[in-house]
Amino acid sequence: MTAPQNGLRRTIGLRTVISTSAGLTFASSTFLVVVTVGMLMGGNGAWLPICIAGILCAIAAAAFAELCGLYPNAAGIRVYVQRAFGEEAAQVVALTYMSVVTLVVGAEAYVLSYVLHTAIPQIPPPIWIVLMITLATVANFRGLKVAGMLQDIITYSVVVSIVLMSLFALNTGAFHPAALMHPGSPGSLFTAVGIAIFLFVGFEWVTPLAEEVKDHRSIARGMFAAVILLTVVYSLVATAMFATTGRAALFGTVMHRVPTPHLVFALTALGRAGAWVMIVTSLFMSLTTFNAGLISVSRFIYASARDHVLPPRFAHVSLKYATPDVAVFTIYVVALVVSMAVYFTRSFVTLINLAAVTEALIYSFALVTVASLRKKDASRERPYRMVGGSVLAISGSVLFLLVGLGVVFQNNPAAWGAGILLVVIAAGWFAYVRKVVLPRKEQLKLQQKQRRASRRPQSSEEL
Repeated sequence: MTAPQNGLRRTIGLRTVISTSAGLTFASSTFLVVVTVGMLMGGNGAWLPICIAGILCAIAAAAFAELCGLYPNAAGIRVYVQRAFGEEAAQVVALTYMSVVTLVVGAEAYVLSYVLHTAIPQIPPPIWIVLMITLATVANFRGLKVAGMLQDIITYSVVVSIVLMSLFALNTGAFHPAALMHPGSPGSLFTAVGIAIFLFVGFEWVTPLAEEVKDHRSIARGMFAAVILLTVVYSLVATAMFATTGRAALFGTVMHRVPTPHLVFALTALGRAGAWVMIVTSLFMSLTTFNAGLISVSRFIYASARDHVLPPRFAHVSLKYATPDVAVFTIYVVALVVSMAVYFTRSFVTLINLAAVTEALIYSFALVTVASLRKKDASRERPYRMVGGSVLAISGSVLFLLVGLGVVFQNNPAAWGAGILLVVIAAGWFAYVRKVVLPRKEQLKLQQKQRRASRRPQSSEEL
């Protein structure tokens, strides 16, 4: 079987789209967010901000579904924003977004290191980090048929494991249904919704796979299915954790957070057997995050290089496996460096806040992009149209913007640090786009113009 002209093969079905969309968000670090959300709420009300965040993300999924149907391209959001707001804005938004998604691996590695230390204290956690990321990278080098199969197995295993443990815990714990409706203060609820956005980080990163799906409708269907699945699973485990385990044991203190609240929960509610099941589940969750990140971000890098945004070497495709091998290896190196940095600095809370605010702003951008393209590109065929049109798109965009700002303006250094880090990353890519990408594009346009002129037949007067 030969690769198509663009170098990528259409091998992905709906099952793998769902597992990839949900898989990037199923990380061990999400339990830290579940506990943070629960601490902001009264009683067992953690499920409420999670459900609200899920509804908001479903609106964002509708926006991405329309945009991906309009422009099914491996460059994803960069193409969408470029069509609506121009090339400079598109490059800065997309490159910043890609960087933040890659950095999320750092927070995941921090939690994973503590999980592995609990399981096998004799082996240093960094060794396990290298092994897990390497396994995901090797699978990606072999192509999406292999990587997708791995993604399906680990993602659906994680779902089954978390659901069963939560149900068993609720069956044995002091579960009080009345406490579920104690939502806390409005301000706490608003902040909790903003933080809960992190639980859905990356579900839309299946859009760069638009050139490799068997059926173009799978992207939209897969994102909606993943958001629903994530909402149910996180709401269930949040309720189980706070119904069976003390808050102090799950959270610790502001200065010394408990890095593995899911292990505390499993040990308290289900004993040592439950703790070991959670350890294996946590390993699977980390692996699915690394694997899904490699699948999606590497395709984005490949498309950016193919479109002359990043150096052309990143557009190289393996002749044997039809995979963007240079892009995959680059993400592997970056993931290892970031993971080790976070492991030694323990700055995971800042990265969690960074991911939450970035996702909220990206969703805001996607929704306003839909509204803009409804006017600018009204005649273009849309396989999927967002319900509510421009009114819902604009309203949702404003809401996500407010939620994102609410995450940054919390009264703690980790929130401020996330905002500063986001500004630094965006400013760096802005300078790169201004000084490198745009001049390169202008030079390419000039060269194309000169080539066309050289091929133009000369008139008799010119002769």
